[in-house]
Amino acid sequence: MIHIILFGPPGCGKGTQAKIISKKFGFIHLSTGMIFRNHIKKETNLGKFASSYINKGILVPDIITTDMLNIEIRKHFYSKGIIYDGYPRTKNQIISLEKILGNFFSETIDIIFYFSIQKNLIINRLLRRGKISRRNDDINIAIVQKRIKEYEKETSLIWDNNPKWINNIIKINASLSVETISLFIEKKIKKFLKKKNN
Repeated sequence: MIHIILFGPPGCGKGTQAKIISKKFGFIHLSTGMIFRNHIKKETNLGKFASSYINKGILVPDIITTDMLNIEIRKHFYSKGIIYDGYPRTKNQIISLEKILGNFFSETIDIIFYFSIQKNLIINRLLRRGKISRRNDDINIAIVQKRIKEYEKETSLIWDNNPKWINNIIKINASLSVETISLFIEKKIKKFLKKKNN
C-alpha cells in the first residue's frame, strides 16, 4: 500500500491531480474539502459546524478534521493506496496521520507532492472555479484572500525544518499544464512502486 500527500495552497490543482492519479492507479482519493462539503450539502451536524469555519476562509479545528478523516481511512484497509488531498494542514495533523498509519496499517507517509504557485495565479484560479462550481469559499474575493493568508500562516511551512521528510518531498511547479504535471507525478509514483516492490 502507498500513502501519497498532495500539498499546496488552495487552487493549486491538488484536487484535479488527485482524481487523475486515483483513476490511473486505482487509489482512494480522500479530500477533506470534499468530505466537509458533502456534510454541508446534507446539512449534518458536522456540516453545520464545518461551514461556520469554511465560509470564513479559516481551517476547521484539527480534532474535528482528524477524527473525520480517521473514520474515512479505516474504510480503506485493503486498498492499493490512498491519496490525501488537503490533509494534513497543520503539524498536529501530520502527527495524527502518522499515528493512525502506524497503528492501523503499520505504514507511514510515502510521498509528499509539494505544489508551488504564484499568489496572483491562485486568486484567478479560485475565482474562476467559483463561477463554475458556485462554491461559497471561491466566489468571494475576501474569503479567497483569507484562505491564502491562512495557508501561508498555518500550513505552508509544516514540512519545513524537519529532516525526517526531506527525502519524501517532491516539488512541483503548479503553473505547468495539467497533463505535464500528471505525467511527472505518474513517473514518480511508478518509480517509487518499483523500488518498493523490489
